[in-house]
Amino acid sequence: MCRSAKFAVVLREAQWELDRVAFRLPRGEVSRAERHRLADALIELADVLRDYE
Repeated sequence: MCRSAKFAVVLREAQWELDRVAFRLPRGEVSRAERHRLADALIELADVLRDYE
């Protein structure tokens, strides 16, 4: 997979996790594991953003 495609995939994965958590959080339906999965997705996104040129 080319670098820009990987960047796009990481962006979408983070977006999906953020959307899922944003929808479910006010209803108290987000587990600790889900919060950790979101944090991991955001860390991966941050790493890709820092390295992308």
